Amino acid sequence: MRHIDFETYLDKVRGCFAGKAAIGTMGAPYEGVKMRMELKYRPEMTDAMLPNDDLDLQVLWLDVVEKYGADFTSRQLLSRFCEYCDYSPGEYAVMRKNHQCGIYPPYSGSYRNDFYRQGMGCPIRSEIWACLAPGEPELAAGYASRDGVLDHEGESVYAEMFFAAAEAEAFFEDDMRALIDAGLSVIPPGCKFAELVKYVVMLCDTHKDIDAVRAYILDRYGHPDCTNMFQNMGITLASLLLCGADPIKTGLTALNCGFDTDCTCASAGEMLGIILGVKRFSELTGLYDLKYVLSVRSEGHSDRTDELSEEIARLGTALPHTDTAIDNAPETGFVFEPAPAYTFGYEYKYKPCVTPIHPCAVSVKINHKGGIEGKLKIDCPEPLFCHSAELNVSGTDTASVLCVFGIVPGTKLFPMKNIIGVTFVTGGEEYKDEFGICCADVWRVDGPIWRTEPAIAPTALEGGKSYWSLLKPGRNEGENTDNVRDFHLDFARDTDTAYVDITSLSEPFEEGYSDGRIKRYFYKEEDSFRLSDISGFYGPCVFYLSQTVVSDEERNVYIQLGRSAPFELYLNGELLSKRDDCDTFTSENVHISGVKLKKGENRLVLRLTQMNADSKWSLVFSKGATCAEHYTDLKYKII
Repeated sequence: MRHIDFETYLDKVRGCFAGKAAIGTMGAPYEGVKMRMELKYRPEMTDAMLPNDDLDLQVLWLDVVEKYGADFTSRQLLSRFCEYCDYSPGEYAVMRKNHQCGIYPPYSGSYRNDFYRQGMGCPIRSEIWACLAPGEPELAAGYASRDGVLDHEGESVYAEMFFAAAEAEAFFEDDMRALIDAGLSVIPPGCKFAELVKYVVMLCDTHKDIDAVRAYILDRYGHPDCTNMFQNMGITLASLLLCGADPIKTGLTALNCGFDTDCTCASAGEMLGIILGVKRFSELTGLYDLKYVLSVRSEGHSDRTDELSEEIARLGTALPHTDTAIDNAPETGFVFEPAPAYTFGYEYKYKPCVTPIHPCAVSVKINHKGGIEGKLKIDCPEPLFCHSAELNVSGTDTASVLCVFGIVPGTKLFPMKNIIGVTFVTGGEEYKDEFGICCADVWRVDGPIWRTEPAIAPTALEGGKSYWSLLKPGRNEGENTDNVRDFHLDFARDTDTAYVDITSLSEPFEEGYSDGRIKRYFYKEEDSFRLSDISGFYGPCVFYLSQTVVSDEERNVYIQLGRSAPFELYLNGELLSKRDDCDTFTSENVHISGVKLKKGENRLVLRLTQMNADSKWSLVFSKGATCAEHYTDLKYKII
C-alpha cells in the first residue's frame, strides 16, 4: 500500500489543473497550424484563460462521479454531455447523434465515426481519472476506458488509458521513463499507440532535437486532420522527454510543433503540474491564482483551478482505493446514488443498423445481484419488428437473450432512428429501458456509366476502320504510344457530361438493366461509403445516387459532405454544390449552407465521379455550419 498525505495529493491535483489551464491557453490561439513555428514566450500567452473542451468535459465528468461514485457508467457520462454541452465538433457530433438514436457506448464511439475515431477528443480528458486514482495506474486506466469509448474506438481509447495511468503514477514518481512504463503497462503491447510511444522514446534518445523528432513522427504518423491523435500525442511525449521539468519550455516546444496545439500543450502542462505540484509549478512559471473558463453548463463550481482541484481531491478521497492510502484526508460527506436494482446492456452482433435484406441481431443483457427470473418484453416502433417480442429470462446475476430485428416487408418509409422499448417483468414489478437501431439510408443507384477517350460510337469502326485513326495525334515522341496505352488501359475521366436527366431519377423503377444502365438499391449503413461498396467496376466512371428525404416540417439545414473525388449535389432539381477535383477524404470537406428542406418529400441527387479505386463520400444534415449536431429525425422513402 502506497501512502500520500492529503496536502501533497491536493498540491499535485492543483498543479495538474493549473498546468492544464495555463499551458493549454498558451496553445489555444494556434490550434490547427500545421507548419513549424518559432514563437517566443510572452506573458500574455497565459494571462487570460480561454475555454477549452479539454477541461470542459472533465468538469461534466466530475458532476457524474460526484453523483454515482466509482460505479459510474459510460452511458451516464454520455447523457451528461448531451444534456449540458451545446457544441458538437467532429467526434462529439457523432456521439451525440448516436446517443439521440439510442446507440450507447461503446458503439457511440465506433458507429458512423470512421474518420474521427482516432482523434484527440478522449486522450485530452485523461487527468481527472488520474487525480481520482493517485498511484493506481490500472484503476485510472479503467476509469479512462469508460470515458474513451463515448466518442472513440481502439487506439484513441488506449491513448487515454496510457496517459491516465502515467499521470496516476506521477503522484509518486517524477521520472518520465518510469511514467511511460506505467502507461504502457495498461494497454495492449502490440497496439499502434504503444508502437508510437516506443518510437518517440527511441527518437528522443537518438536525436535529442525536437525538429528532427517531429519530422520523423510526421513521416510515420502524419495525418491531414490536425486533431488526429498519433501525431499530437507523439509531439506531447517528445516535448516532455526533451524539455525536463520546465512547464514554459515544454509547452512552447509542443506549441511550436503545430497541429492540435491547445491539446498538446495542455496534456504536457498537466503532466508536469502533477509531477511538480502547484507550489513548484507557480514558482517556475510565475503563474499564481489561476482561473479557468467553462463553455458547458455546470453549476456549483468555482472559476479558480485551485478550488476545482480541491473539489476533485475531496472526491478522490471518498472513492475506494486498493493500492493507495490518502492520509490525513478530511471528511467529505459524499453519498453516492445507488445503482438501480436491474441494469441493462446491449451488444450488437454486427452494426446497430437494419436494412430490408440484413436484420440486426442484438444480445439484450440484464444484470441483478441475487438472481434473475422473469419475462422480457420488446416494443418495436414501425417499421421494425422483433422475431421474439416476449422471452422468458433466467440466470444468476446476469442473463442475456438474442433478439433479431427486421423491417416489415413492403416498407416504403425508413426512419433514421428507431427506439426499442425494453421491459423486464419479475415478481409483479416492471423495469424499463430502451436502446436504438437505425434504418440504413436508402439510395437508388444508376451506374456505372463510363466511356473511352476518344468516345467511339458503335458504328465508328464499320468497314474495317482502325481506331488508331480516331486518336488525337501526338506532337512529341512517345505521345502516340501514351494515347494508345491510355485507350487500352483506362477510361475517360469525365466530370461534366450529364449522362442522365436528373428529373428521371424521381420516377419509379425496377432493379436491373434498362435504358443502358444498371439500376439498384443501395442501403447505406454508415455515414461514409465507397463506390466499391456498391460496384466492383474498377477505374473512372460515373454513378448517380438519388434518394427521397422526408421531413416532418419545413426547415433550413446545413449539409456536411465528405469526399475524395468530384461530385455534383442537387436538391429538388437545384444544383447545391459541385467540385471537379480530387481531395483527401474527411467527413467535412464541403459545408453547404442555406439549404431548405420542404415539408414532406425532397429529392436528393448525387452525381459521383469515381477517379480511382478509393473514391469515398459521406453526407449528413446538420443544424449548423460548424460544431453542430446532426439531424436524426428525417426519414428515407423508397420510390
